Amino acid sequence: MKFRQKIFLITFIFETISIIIIGITIINNNYNKLIDSRIESNKGNIHNIASILKFYSADELNSSLFNKDNTYYEISKDDNIIYTNLSIEKNDIEEIIKPSSSQIKATIFNKMLFMSAKENEYDIILVEDISDIFENRQDQIYYFVRISMITSFIMAFGLYLVIFLLTRRIDDLDKAVNKIEKGDYSIRVKKLGNDEIGDFGKSFNKMVNSIDEKITEIQKVSENRKNFIHNITHEIRTPLTSIIGYSSLIKNGKIKDSKTIIDYNNKIYEEGNYLNLISQRLIDIVLLDGKNLNLENIDISQCLNKAINNIIDTYTDITFIKNIEKNIIVKSDEILLHSLFTNILKNAAIACENKINKIIEISLKIDLNDEIYLIIKDNGKGMTEEQLDKVLEPFYTLNKDRNRKTSGMGLGLPLCVKICEVLNGDIKITSKLGEGTIVTIKFKRNG
Repeated sequence: MKFRQKIFLITFIFETISIIIIGITIINNNYNKLIDSRIESNKGNIHNIASILKFYSADELNSSLFNKDNTYYEISKDDNIIYTNLSIEKNDIEEIIKPSSSQIKATIFNKMLFMSAKENEYDIILVEDISDIFENRQDQIYYFVRISMITSFIMAFGLYLVIFLLTRRIDDLDKAVNKIEKGDYSIRVKKLGNDEIGDFGKSFNKMVNSIDEKITEIQKVSENRKNFIHNITHEIRTPLTSIIGYSSLIKNGKIKDSKTIIDYNNKIYEEGNYLNLISQRLIDIVLLDGKNLNLENIDISQCLNKAINNIIDTYTDITFIKNIEKNIIVKSDEILLHSLFTNILKNAAIACENKINKIIEISLKIDLNDEIYLIIKDNGKGMTEEQLDKVLEPFYTLNKDRNRKTSGMGLGLPLCVKICEVLNGDIKITSKLGEGTIVTIKFKRNG
């Protein structure tokens, strides 16, 4: 049974029962008022008869005094009936209506109203036919049944129409859920009003938006993983092919010249060393995902200067401009910090490869919010927005020729991102093609 049908059935039954109870209550109340009215009227008759008996003897009573439609009397004295026009058997209620005091008794039996009282020496019994009251009540019940049936049909139609209009918005939600079940996450429900259903519709749309975003994110992660695996395969296959090719030539004796053999051995060594570096970088990235470090107080200024000095020795043609505050202590890991600084500085140096005046500016300072900012700026070739979006992906290199000397292996910046995550840092890269790149790293000062 559908929700709207349940609402209709429960509401219809409740309202029908309520109407019946109200109708019966009104009819019975009217009936009781009519009975009370008759009783009060007949009390007056009994008192009038008692007054007449004070002035007339029993022999002088005239039947005309008691002429009243559907009303009968019996007057007795000392258990002797002195007047009666009563032709109704009262054996079944004899004891009930037998007068015992001046207090008037009233009893209804077989649609007859029996009333009695003891006035002076006389016992007075009054009997009135009240079948008209019962017939009136029966007519009211019959009329009420007919009216209630008509009203119920009208009410049922109106109630179903109202419930349908109110709950049809739920059908919109149901249709949306069915489409989502089939994989259509673009569906959204229109505005459903400002009531609870409307609020539910808004929450539903928020939920679908969240699901759609999560699915897009999952798809992106899945695509990145595919690309990552493809890149790993490509990156490993190239040196392996070289190693197998060179070693095969030496093994099969096709190369006799000792100088060429030494050259090939050197190339095999270089390719093997490159494979070792790739595997180590990949291991670092994977392990950093769940790494739990024991951090200690590190002078980040000294660590940065060491990394700069190492780079200066390698890239002697680059001008390094330093603005480094001293004695900046943070809780960190020295090895990871050194790796972070070295990778960023190497990327900056590679970016300046084709520049005549190569400049790298390095700034380390503490701002007013007690947060540490490291800014490394180069005047290299810079990046487009598309390149900037992909530069943090593993194995992505700006040079499509994948020359290791000019492009590296594409794992430096992804490793930097992981290091910043475990060290509670935040890395941000901005760049403009032809002007250079700025890498900003923010650390919280917790040491």
